[in-house]
Amino acid sequence: MEKAIKQYSSWIREELPENLKAEAAIIDGNSEEIYDRFCRDITFGTSGLRGKMGLGTNRINRIVIRRATMGVADYLLSKHKRATVVIGYDTRVNSEGYALEAARVLSKRGIDVRLFGEPTPVPVVSFAIRHLKADGGIMITASHNPKEYNGYKVYDHFGNQIDELKARRIEEYINKRAYFETADGGAQGTIEKCPEQIKEAYLKAVADQFLPWTDDEGEVKQALAALNVVYTPLNGAGRDYAMNVLERLGVKLTTVVEQMERDGNFPTCPKPNPESEETFETALRYAKDDTDVIIATDPDSDRMGVMAKKDGKFCRLTGDHAGILMLEYVCRCHANRVAGKNMQGQKMVYKSFVSSPFAEDIARKYRVYIKNVPTGFKNIALEMELLKEAGREKDFLFAFEESLGYLYGNYTRDKDGILAVQMICLIAAWLKTQDKSLYDKLEDLYREYGYAESRAIAIEFKAEKDREKINDIMETLFAGNLKELLGSPLTIDASHCCDDMFRALLPGGHQIIIRPSGTELKVKMYVFAKGATRDEAILNLERILEELRAFADGVCGLHKNGEKTYE
Repeated sequence: MEKAIKQYSSWIREELPENLKAEAAIIDGNSEEIYDRFCRDITFGTSGLRGKMGLGTNRINRIVIRRATMGVADYLLSKHKRATVVIGYDTRVNSEGYALEAARVLSKRGIDVRLFGEPTPVPVVSFAIRHLKADGGIMITASHNPKEYNGYKVYDHFGNQIDELKARRIEEYINKRAYFETADGGAQGTIEKCPEQIKEAYLKAVADQFLPWTDDEGEVKQALAALNVVYTPLNGAGRDYAMNVLERLGVKLTTVVEQMERDGNFPTCPKPNPESEETFETALRYAKDDTDVIIATDPDSDRMGVMAKKDGKFCRLTGDHAGILMLEYVCRCHANRVAGKNMQGQKMVYKSFVSSPFAEDIARKYRVYIKNVPTGFKNIALEMELLKEAGREKDFLFAFEESLGYLYGNYTRDKDGILAVQMICLIAAWLKTQDKSLYDKLEDLYREYGYAESRAIAIEFKAEKDREKINDIMETLFAGNLKELLGSPLTIDASHCCDDMFRALLPGGHQIIIRPSGTELKVKMYVFAKGATRDEAILNLERILEELRAFADGVCGLHKNGEKTYE
């Protein structure tokens, strides 16, 4: 607490922007608020710096953005005499202003900036870095987080989000900088608008990943024209890009009017996360009897969520569901392109550890090698880069994360919600020619490989003081205090490479993974369950989740005044 109060006192003596000055006055004397905002310096997590916007070292604001950018500049200048950086931003409140702040800092340090002139999807920023042969990139976004959040992603010259080693190195530079330090003088860099042709080049690259199920162009065109799609960008940066793809595909398109404008307040979905059922509430009003799929891209458009009909009612597919469908479709199409023979084993698929192991059964059938990596698409991008260095770039086939992240093709190095829109429409159109829905195809796969179900839940805490509860849950797990589920002993799997991830196996093919979120005050729990029937698999999953909630409640009950919710 003493450190937090000292930091607060230091900040209020500085010339603060008016909005932060007002916040400082409001929290004066409120020790809990001061602690929450100043107890620590916000650090790089799974996907960059991310937090609520507002006053404090544990918040996202212009001062924090400026200091972080000073550290990024120091890092780049340690490697380059003259560097070029691409900067993009999404539709969130303050995103454009934070992007301009970062651009000014870099230019004052002698670094050339290529700044997008409008909200831009994450995969386009990664694409632009590669296309322009830039030395790095910055994206201002908090992805799918609630409207109060914003964030700061850093990319390397490959177009990859920086890996852990680079993140720690940049943090070393950041920590050497004072919060209110101004950018050094000297050589001035330029700030130029990112070339207009980047957008066209990116959209062409996505079009080049078009993967139809047959070489009969007429059949494909006819099938797509018969597909009825409801689309929402959730007031985000993906609108124009996704609309371009959907119009090129020629589907019958209905857009969600209330969510088409770029608006960081997200008035009809303050938590714009396609992983959540409630995110689709407005879009569902636009669905008609002949609607086949409802598609949403998140605010920075690196994620794509989809709903399809199951038993006559629209239901949301999980990230695992969509990933499994895409994987099977990609494998099937590529197998057909080698005269019906199975592909050679060197073809590579990457997924996160927490994504469904069901994918491994599909990969095995097609003789595709699948590799699990730690959570965060930066780890998949790193594997892709290693594959390229080995002269095997064309062996990359597909990648996915259960958190709605998908990639097919080597044109970018981040998950791509725009590409995923194209993929899911192709699959849905192909299935419609067989009078099937996406859920019907999942049922076919379950009948072939065995019934399974997966789900992720999060235990969310509200205040920074509750971070200790997250640590307690993880320490209790690693101490071996969760001994059984479903009445059976757990087998702890320590073979993975994630130090903060608890993974355990159960008889019957079930598994659990529990880890702290890399960006929020959450503990995430991932459950994979099997059964002789679909209902049995779901029942097993629900029972495991119930027991895990009871376990977490028991651990958190050791503390007083803790707040937590399940989502």
